[in-house]
Amino acid sequence: MNKEFLRAALSVAALVATVGARPALAQQTVTFLCNAPSGHVCQFQINTAAGPINFALPSGERREVGGVTLHADTYCVCDPGPVTPNCQAPRLDHWCLGSWVAVDPGLNSENDVPNDRFAAAVKRRQVNVDVSRGTN
Repeated sequence: MNKEFLRAALSVAALVATVGARPALAQQTVTFLCNAPSGHVCQFQINTAAGPINFALPSGERREVGGVTLHADTYCVCDPGPVTPNCQAPRLDHWCLGSWVAVDPGLNSENDVPNDRFAAAVKRRQVNVDVSRGTN
C-alpha cells in the first residue's frame, strides 16, 4: 500500500514539474511594417485567440499591436486588400502574402519590394510571336 501511494505521489509530482516547466505563451506588443512601394496601402489581419485584428498601413509606416502571442498567432498582409481567407491574391493586380505566417518578435512584414513580390511591381515581358509560320 505504501509503495502504491509513493508511486502515485511521484507520478503527480512529475506531472506538476512537467507542466510547470512549460513556458507560458504571453501576449506581447508587436511591430508591423508596410514595406510596400510608395503610394500603396497594406491591409493586415492578425488571427489571435481573442479574434481577428484588422488594420491598414500606408507604405513605410509601422504600427505596434498589443495582445499578440508570438509564434501562436498568425497574420496575412495584402496590397491593396482586403485580406482573403486563404491569404491568396484575389486578382492579378493584387498581392497577398500567399499563406498565413506566424507572428515573430521582429518587424512583421513579408512585403518584399526588392524581390518584386507585389503584382504592380512585376515587370511584364513582351513576347514576340511569329504567326506567319504554319505548324504541321
